[in-house]
Amino acid sequence: MRTKHLIPNHAAGLTYANAYAARRDHYGDDGDAAVDPFEVFPDVVLGLIVSKLPFRSAVAASAVSRRWRAALPSAPALDLDFAAAFPAAPRRRTAFAAAATAALAGGSQHPLRRLRLALEGFFDQFFAASAAGHVDSWLTAAAARGVQQLEVHLPRSRLAVLPPSFLACTDLASLVLRLDRYALPLPSLGHLTPLSRLHLASVPLAGCHDFFQDLFSHCTQLSCLILEQCHIGAIRLAGTPQLCSLDITNCSWTQQSCITISEVPALRTVRYSGEMANRHIITDADSLDEVVLAIEKPHVKFQEPNLRELLALVGNVRSLVLSPWCIEVYISLVHLLKKYITYMFQESNY
Repeated sequence: MRTKHLIPNHAAGLTYANAYAARRDHYGDDGDAAVDPFEVFPDVVLGLIVSKLPFRSAVAASAVSRRWRAALPSAPALDLDFAAAFPAAPRRRTAFAAAATAALAGGSQHPLRRLRLALEGFFDQFFAASAAGHVDSWLTAAAARGVQQLEVHLPRSRLAVLPPSFLACTDLASLVLRLDRYALPLPSLGHLTPLSRLHLASVPLAGCHDFFQDLFSHCTQLSCLILEQCHIGAIRLAGTPQLCSLDITNCSWTQQSCITISEVPALRTVRYSGEMANRHIITDADSLDEVVLAIEKPHVKFQEPNLRELLALVGNVRSLVLSPWCIEVYISLVHLLKKYITYMFQESNY
């Protein structure tokens, strides 16, 4: 792989190794050229250093000298962001693919803690088929290295799909999927049993009626669920003992949408913003610490019982945030409740 485009002064020979070796230092009495201190570092230390760098800089560092070639494959964390690596050269897809493949070739002797794949612009019309193959091989390599935290951003493309190797990452504790207008149904995540944090963004879930039931029946350690800009038909959270945080952000809903929350004893935080589902069935939600209801005013006339069920969440919370529309409706419901209590009290006196 050519690295001239990655190292600006490579043509002039101004690499770190050459510049450092040309210096004279007084560490020794023999007056020999100084030794690069990084040369004695083990691969795991060099990998930790390059894992703190942007991917473009990490690739450049691995090309400094022979000693640094093993640094990138030893990195415990990799951020493979195509748009950030080549902001002014979007045609460098082949170079990016070669660098990413080399970076993930560390093998099982170099565990991978975190991997981020942000591939906006990578699925070009003439490169899409090759791009899909690269994503498959990258996730296979990540699974072999026991990746624990995975974040995948796929752009809108007919060939930008989750490959079967995605389900081979069975050591995942945290998963973020951002799929722009994904046309295919999301596969079952039941194989990812150690999963404790799941963040789904722009994922269609309208036709996946058993998705959440299957998810929580297998991923029993799941404690944090974030749904962002998803299209949802139903969310059923029943018998999920470890779930402690639920975040529903700017999601769209089908006409028969429903949110069911019951038998979730560990649930402490609920954040709900954007559009509102058509029905809410909430029971045993008395142990919440934080509730955020940033619901927008619907374009059609809302059903009061639906919102009353949702406002049942605010009973014993310690921290409560309501949108202006929720405050308005909540106050009107309180007034109605006071009138009803007054009426019943007057009736009882007759």
